[in-house]
Amino acid sequence: MGVKEEMPEALLVQGAGQPTPDVEMHSLKSSKSNNGQHPDSVNQDAATGTASQSIPPTDTENPTDSPSRNVSRAKGVTVIITLAGVNFLNTMGSGLLIAGLPRIASDVGLSDGLSLWPAAVYSLAAGCLLLIFGAVADVVGAKPMWLTGSFLFAVFTVAVGLAKTGIQLILFRTVLGISISMCLPTAMSFITRTFPKGNWRNVAFSMNGIGFPLGYALGLVMGGIFVDTIGWRWGYYLMAMINLCLSTAAIWSLPSVHQTSEKKWNRRLSEDIDWIGAIIVSVALGLLLYVLAMTTSSYTKLGDASNIALLIVAVVLLASFPIWMEFQVKRNRPALIPNRLWRNASFTSICVSIFLSWAALNSIQYFIMLFFQEVQHVSALQSSLRFLPHIVMGTAVNVACAWLVSRVKVQTLAGVSALITIAAPLVMATVDISGYYWYAPFWALALSPVSADALFTVSNLIISDAFPADLQSLAGGVFAEVGQIGNAVGLAVTAAIASSVTEHSGADEPREARMAGYRAAFWTIFAATVAVVVIAFWGLRKGGTVGKKDD
Repeated sequence: MGVKEEMPEALLVQGAGQPTPDVEMHSLKSSKSNNGQHPDSVNQDAATGTASQSIPPTDTENPTDSPSRNVSRAKGVTVIITLAGVNFLNTMGSGLLIAGLPRIASDVGLSDGLSLWPAAVYSLAAGCLLLIFGAVADVVGAKPMWLTGSFLFAVFTVAVGLAKTGIQLILFRTVLGISISMCLPTAMSFITRTFPKGNWRNVAFSMNGIGFPLGYALGLVMGGIFVDTIGWRWGYYLMAMINLCLSTAAIWSLPSVHQTSEKKWNRRLSEDIDWIGAIIVSVALGLLLYVLAMTTSSYTKLGDASNIALLIVAVVLLASFPIWMEFQVKRNRPALIPNRLWRNASFTSICVSIFLSWAALNSIQYFIMLFFQEVQHVSALQSSLRFLPHIVMGTAVNVACAWLVSRVKVQTLAGVSALITIAAPLVMATVDISGYYWYAPFWALALSPVSADALFTVSNLIISDAFPADLQSLAGGVFAEVGQIGNAVGLAVTAAIASSVTEHSGADEPREARMAGYRAAFWTIFAATVAVVVIAFWGLRKGGTVGKKDD
């Protein structure tokens, strides 16, 4: 835990219990159990004093008044694989779509004006519902929410592979976005309830983090391979088969996470969730994501009257959200994300860093792929294979972070990883159009995931500590929402800048004009990574270390 600060009152998160002292990396979770020990304490053999052979006892169904329980190593490993696997499939589908988009659009009759919609509606549907499903899961239980989303995801992944028209493809991708928004927020709840603070929890978050970059990068690689061989539809059939196996294993492995209460579940749904706050922020983010999707397809659409009106409504709703939070806290009513939470320097800094890092990562992946295909005229298969260093580095960083996170200060880990990543957009912004792959793109792909992947583990640990034990699904929703908005904003801004610069470049050769726009996008990404460095070294200066086992 980090350095303590004096604060007159505790944060009031919806459903939180009595006030607790605030800490820079603070936990609002209850620290009591029936026997007076911390619920995350490690089981010791009474005779030998050695650790039990099973994973240490976890937070229980009711962490304040229920005894600890043990989880076998087999079940613990299965939980990690299951949760990481769904994260993997989440981004793998997007990678398959990006790599095979020209062929997919041709096969289903998708017009140029709708070519980006299969990707956009997925992000739009997920982004609107992450916080709502996170809050609901904390009431009805994380396991039924996760299983519902996971099995729906499997069904509609098959549907995407069977789609015959562009409208069908867009509709099925929309339902996929809704389905994944049931799974992503609950992952944090499962990890914090299955594993106590310490190495197991650190490994779980790190492996969970591998799924995002690994899934997207492998999706790009497999998409290129399938498009040129057996067909893009088989990528989605393969996803569905993997998902079905993971969902079946989850029935046995995932713990039942729900809170005991004197209220019935339907009464808790109506009284213990800040529905107005959830609707305000969800509608605002939905409108914002829609406008960003329009801007990504063509930057000139930002000037359309309808998009301007929607953007104004989104801004007004976002501005009203903290006002509503303050109103709820003053009435001692549930507040979705209390304003006081943002006054914690580590929490705010890590959220901003995640936003910028995921914006940079998503954008640089997109524009490097365009550089290969539109500037160097490399085939989809060859372009995809060139992303292999990206996959290897992303995996290595997450594995390393599982060991480093409890030993290295958050400030150092986040700051140094961001300094390493700075080189990636800088290399691509100055790349020679006809240069060899090994001279520049290789290094850009190898270094680009370092910051985002390192921050994934750190941020999950910080955000999970910032929310009480009974609101871990909401905490997961906050984390996923920040990353989701970062992806959308990053791609929209860089795409708009690239399109504008390309249009006004005055270059005689088309690929020179495109490259001028891509360079502008890479410089924008460079600026975002520089901002992450500044935020990491300044905002996390009191952060200390996270992921240590409680004494």
